Amino acid sequence: MNRPGYVSRILSTEAGWVSRSFWTDVLVLVRQRGLAWQLYLAEMAEFRRSSGLGLIAPFVSVLAHVIVLGSVMALVFDEQIDVFLPFFAVSFPIWQSFSNFILEEAYANEKTHRLLDFPRVSGSIVHLVAGLSFVIALLLRAAAALLVIAAINPNVLVRADYPAAIAGILLMSAVLMAWAVPVAYLFDRFRLLRSFLSQILLAVYIITPILWQPDRLKSHRWIIDWNPMFYLMELVRGPMLEERLSWTALAVSLALGVLGILTSWLLFSANQRLVIYRWMA
Repeated sequence: MNRPGYVSRILSTEAGWVSRSFWTDVLVLVRQRGLAWQLYLAEMAEFRRSSGLGLIAPFVSVLAHVIVLGSVMALVFDEQIDVFLPFFAVSFPIWQSFSNFILEEAYANEKTHRLLDFPRVSGSIVHLVAGLSFVIALLLRAAAALLVIAAINPNVLVRADYPAAIAGILLMSAVLMAWAVPVAYLFDRFRLLRSFLSQILLAVYIITPILWQPDRLKSHRWIIDWNPMFYLMELVRGPMLEERLSWTALAVSLALGVLGILTSWLLFSANQRLVIYRWMA
């Protein structure tokens, strides 16, 4: 396929994104998914040149974290390593991918601002590129986690429901995409929050069952019950560790997705103005 011609055909058939409604821009985004893939590949090529690792970086990072940090936390909590390490190996890649997605979205409007020179590109294409990065990096991290689990407790892999786990990853990705615009708007409208983003993510990391198992908070279960991140993680952890998808996690995740879409619709125009007139901020 002639890529330059392919891109020019896409850009020549769409109205300018600065004047689009939310739903029109979503339809344009679907049609420009090939362009989003090309932008993702360009980002990965740049990352490979700067780091020297490329797509292997998430794999290596999770492998080191799961083996070292997982073993230490098992000793700290006096857990059986063949039980805790699979739990941590499934949980940590999800968290690392989630936190990277939020970090990208916190600065997404800066990237979107550069699209003012390309008005026919979808204003949400930056979010789709971040979503692609989330899915691919999570799959690579999951591969490293499976390698550790295979060495520690292969029975977990024998019993796991892989189709349900993959479906969980896709649903989680859809939920994050639904919240991309609100997150970008929040951290651009209140830029001071970016200074505290690491601390915010650390707080969520600590109160979410990642370094510890859910049954350790029997007397303070509300911390888990009101934590949306817990239910998103259960979309994958349930099929992998408990051989089934939690219906509660599924219902909460679907509700989060619908709420995210509605919030994106409400904030879309405000976020457009924030991007277009950011030089005045």
